[in-house]
Amino acid sequence: MQITVAGEKKEVKDGLTLPELIEQENVETPEYVTVSINDEFIETEAKAMGVDLVPISANFEDVIFDRNTEENFKAFYEKLRSEEQLPVSSQPSPAAFLEKYEAAEETGEEVLVILISSKLSGTYNGAVLAKEMCGYEKIYIVDSLQASLSLRLLVEYAVKLKEEGKSAEEIAGILEEVKNRTYLTGVPSTLLYLKKGGRISPVVAAVGNVMGIKPVLLLRNGEIEGYSKARGMKAAKSGMQAFLKKGEVDSCMPVEFAHSNNPEMGEEFRKETMEAFSLTESSLYEVGMAIGTHIGPDALLMAFILKESMK
Repeated sequence: MQITVAGEKKEVKDGLTLPELIEQENVETPEYVTVSINDEFIETEAKAMGVDLVPISANFEDVIFDRNTEENFKAFYEKLRSEEQLPVSSQPSPAAFLEKYEAAEETGEEVLVILISSKLSGTYNGAVLAKEMCGYEKIYIVDSLQASLSLRLLVEYAVKLKEEGKSAEEIAGILEEVKNRTYLTGVPSTLLYLKKGGRISPVVAAVGNVMGIKPVLLLRNGEIEGYSKARGMKAAKSGMQAFLKKGEVDSCMPVEFAHSNNPEMGEEFRKETMEAFSLTESSLYEVGMAIGTHIGPDALLMAFILKESMK
């Protein structure tokens, strides 16, 4: 099989374990493993960053998508558009974390675990339980209070801090502060998927779609709230951008954008926002399957970090 080690692609034997890889690469003083629950990362991309993914799967009646690959993302959205029933999200078991922890313990690595908000998923409890089962002390677990794109921001920042020489414990402490001024906003293009998920009634969805109502969603303090409503996608995008006016964006951090199966729309929004707010650093990604299930195709997300928490 082919993997990426420190940005370099290498052919290794199938089933190679993490301890075997460390020994093979002659790593005398391994640093630590970053374990992330995030559905925006593609597997190959995560490996290049030194991040292990423990993904949340999306389960249709006849197929399970449990790996973050470009092929799976494409097939997932094709099926999401055609299926009447939404897939069911399945959080990873404690055993999935325990496997990562035990591998790190064998080599003496520190483990930094950055998790989706505990208010949105029980994954945090599973990771903590696995740590108790393992009994390894060098495991540092962060409840990010984030999801999707904003969780990605924190993981990227953690990788940057690691490259600067920070320990896992130091990074965990820094993230505990930064997460409180990190935000995610998004707009679905249709209310259909919120209706299918039981988050709004069929009547509200029908009226809203006829009138072109778009809810502007905000992830704050670990929970998703309907912050405002807009008439049409243009007004909804302005509603998302308005958050950048509520506080000074931390210039040391990028502003990230994501689309669900509509890269042209995502890139247009990214460019508009970058120009309007004179932003210097940003990227565009595809919304992963766990979040895509609930907001549907053709949605937009934006994640950012402010210098101070939003009032």
